[in-house]
Amino acid sequence: MHDRIAELRGLRTEHAIHTQSRDSDRAGQVEAAIARAVTAVDADIEHLENEAADLAERGQHFPAADRAEAARLLRAGLDELRLPAPAKRGAKQTAAAAAPAETAKGGE
Repeated sequence: MHDRIAELRGLRTEHAIHTQSRDSDRAGQVEAAIARAVTAVDADIEHLENEAADLAERGQHFPAADRAEAARLLRAGLDELRLPAPAKRGAKQTAAAAAPAETAKGGE
């Protein structure tokens, strides 16, 4: 199941490459693959959470905790991928970000 998170990371990188190269057709194909992978991970999370609840109801707390932890890790991985990509080192700043700070005039 964690292989799907790795797959999503790879797809996100591939999407960024095609977006930067302005290959909108391929970027669109990758977006569709990302959507399918996210749907699959969401289904895995739901299955694990349901299984954890069922096991807990039957008093099988250790297996329930394992399933709940697996669901939590998948959710964390998915949430991480939903965040904007981190800025690259040495990236140019926007004009607004590069503007100098105003200084107060003193003694007037």
